[in-house]
Amino acid sequence: MRTQRNGVTEVTEEAQGAVIEAAQTVKDTAADLGAKAQQYAVEAGRQVGAAAQTVYGSGNEVADLVEGMMRKNVWASVLIAGAVGYGVACLVKNSR
Repeated sequence: MRTQRNGVTEVTEEAQGAVIEAAQTVKDTAADLGAKAQQYAVEAGRQVGAAAQTVYGSGNEVADLVEGMMRKNVWASVLIAGAVGYGVACLVKNSR
């Protein structure tokens, strides 16, 4: 009877050791994944910032170009603005 108890005790202790080892492995893996996720998030933030800066710069260039064209062709700009306003007014009137 003692040997069976000792055998069961040994198996139980081995199982506990295996479970503890597996839990530690899972914990270490989760910590590694968390660190990698943080690195990916930081890199994504950098890339988004760079892309936003590029778009902002392009938008400023386009705005400067349009402003320059408007200053060179004032009357054409006024006529275009009037035509766009008239078109929007017609659309709004017809939608009611």
